[in-house]
Amino acid sequence: MTMNIRTDTLGHTVKAKAVSPVSGKRKPPAPGTTTKYLTISGDNHMDVVWYPKGIIQDRIERKYRDAAPKVVESDKGTMWSWEGSLRVPAADGADWAKHVGRQFTDIEVPEGKMPSTDPEVLLTHMDMGAIYAGVFYGNTRKWSFKDRDLELAVYRAFNDWTREVSNASPDRIIVLPWLPTRYPDACVAELQRMVKAGARAVEFSPADAETGAPIWSPVWEPLWAAAAEAGVVICGHIGDAAGTPYPPNEYGQSLAHFSQVPFNPIGKRVAEFVFSGMFDRYPNLKVSIAECRIGWLPFLFQWMDRSHRLRISDSIYPLKELPTHYIRNNMTFTFEEDYLGAKMLADPEYGLQEVAIWGLDYPHEQGNTWPDCGPAMERMFGHLDRDLFHELVWGRTQKLFGIKGPQTA
Repeated sequence: MTMNIRTDTLGHTVKAKAVSPVSGKRKPPAPGTTTKYLTISGDNHMDVVWYPKGIIQDRIERKYRDAAPKVVESDKGTMWSWEGSLRVPAADGADWAKHVGRQFTDIEVPEGKMPSTDPEVLLTHMDMGAIYAGVFYGNTRKWSFKDRDLELAVYRAFNDWTREVSNASPDRIIVLPWLPTRYPDACVAELQRMVKAGARAVEFSPADAETGAPIWSPVWEPLWAAAAEAGVVICGHIGDAAGTPYPPNEYGQSLAHFSQVPFNPIGKRVAEFVFSGMFDRYPNLKVSIAECRIGWLPFLFQWMDRSHRLRISDSIYPLKELPTHYIRNNMTFTFEEDYLGAKMLADPEYGLQEVAIWGLDYPHEQGNTWPDCGPAMERMFGHLDRDLFHELVWGRTQKLFGIKGPQTA
């Protein structure tokens, strides 16, 4: 086994990954190894395939257990099932090796462990990537149910689990509880329940919210007020509403979908957050949009300001400031590997310096940023001022989510 030291051009010394010459698998750091952390990641994932089989069944009220999500072995493999139907694949069962082999091809994972949801494995993986802390979103398409009461009960059970995982390392693992946004009237109570349990941020699905009420709707006012009062960050991720099928890989449908998903329809949601006036009414409220990348944002910002200047003022709540005022003060946007957007970071005219947050997107492969984020970060950030670099990959996320942590070098 070999271990080398690499000093990258960003000015941080990072222990290179240990690679077994026999298996070719990357090994976790040896016991007692000191990790010099490089970043805090504002966007990571705990996907449904890696949820432990008892995540809901062990926590939900008995009367809901038959219909609630459970892992079953079927002719389609190990699957999640709820309300009597097979839904999506699960790794916690006979198909564990298949899923580990598919997603963690170069990483050694202890047999039977759920890599992105088991706190012990998760912290090891973070150390491998020199990541001190991370904000963790759930699967982008949330669970939905025909029975409203069942859905709310499942969300409560899931959220109880998020606190258990977060409490394993409170300063490093920030797992976002889900707000049941298909039911706006239930969101405040769940937010307040999670605040009492120690949550500093919650996941608000904009796509699911649209099925309950548009972002601009006064229906959401009690939630914005409660979040602002509690100092809780409202975190939204790109993606489609619960239950929405992915388009088939035929005639370009799938490729077209994934080509535009960073900005459609989340661009409209960003504008609705701002133009609704919620940040005027709650100036301390923070909204963070995850995985939307940043290369397209400057045009949106410019066009929002243009609309504010040239079009007739809103008849209900005209903004007191330009839209970009609220974007700078109340919103952040995460990206993982966006080389075009990174070129704009050095110029303040593009409006990204005060709102961008880097995210690892662990364990997804699309960012090419884990377990070795060095090459991507060097290409994106090597030209930046050191203070700005620090703010993007550490300081802004640390302040936003109340992470104590060691100070970066």
